Amino acid sequence: MKTILSHPNFEYLAENIANDNKWKINKADISMKTFPDSWPNIFINDVKDLIEHREITYIWDFSKPEDLFINFAAIRWIIDYYADKVRVILPYFPVWTMERIETKWEIATAKYFADIMSLLPSWREAKTSIHIFDIHALVERFLFDSRQVNAEIHTAMSLLKEEIIWKTIVFPDDWAKKRFGRDFENFDVIVCGKVRENDKRIIQIKEWDPNWKDVIIIDDLIQTWWTIKETADKLRNLWAKSVSAYATHWVFPNNSHIELAKSLDKLIVTDTIPENINRAKNVINMQVLSIKPLIEKIIFRQ
Repeated sequence: MKTILSHPNFEYLAENIANDNKWKINKADISMKTFPDSWPNIFINDVKDLIEHREITYIWDFSKPEDLFINFAAIRWIIDYYADKVRVILPYFPVWTMERIETKWEIATAKYFADIMSLLPSWREAKTSIHIFDIHALVERFLFDSRQVNAEIHTAMSLLKEEIIWKTIVFPDDWAKKRFGRDFENFDVIVCGKVRENDKRIIQIKEWDPNWKDVIIIDDLIQTWWTIKETADKLRNLWAKSVSAYATHWVFPNNSHIELAKSLDKLIVTDTIPENINRAKNVINMQVLSIKPLIEKIIFRQ
């Protein structure tokens, strides 16, 4: 039997999966409160019926660093209470985990987070598995200790392909094309790039012509608005008919998504950072795609 549970921010997603009549999966309720001294007070109901000797899926929200301990403690507790199999869905591996060290004094937070996750013990039958969507740097997969855990990398690009009406894909740089080009082999492709002129960064079109085309800019992450907005402006200046953008993960500090959306015909994202769903509700041309079908494929191995 299978059971799903999650960090409270992903409660809606766990409920939607459990309530889908296509699947046979139970949902366990988890309470993550705090004691008066602010330390976590975590409790899971119906342990004997829903955790012991069950196949467990836990959806981890890691959009805030302060939630690292409560997620880790919940998963350790599940393993200690005799779960037969444990998989951790980690939709968003934060970009602030620094995989690119430029000086010897920088702290390699991505490495040390992977070390913490690699401390998860094996369940009764095999190793704990960790599933991440569109990790920002593929090399981070190898930071996890494969002797302890199985780290699997997935992509959310299939969600976009189901919605897509555009025939021309725009990659903001060569790296994005190398990373996701195979997902869009039957589309026209435009590749951009950034060059420096004195103190300014300039967007250049390196391949193809956007003249009078409906185009969509695709990347794994939108951290702020600058690159996407400047790329959109450049494409419009070259007579693109319409310019939209998609990213699996969006951070947008200081609500910069509102200004970015104004420069686009459509802005499409996913709910890998669940608290952003409400931030998108009042932006008319913004669409949030659910990662629910991707998680279901992992759980039920379609």
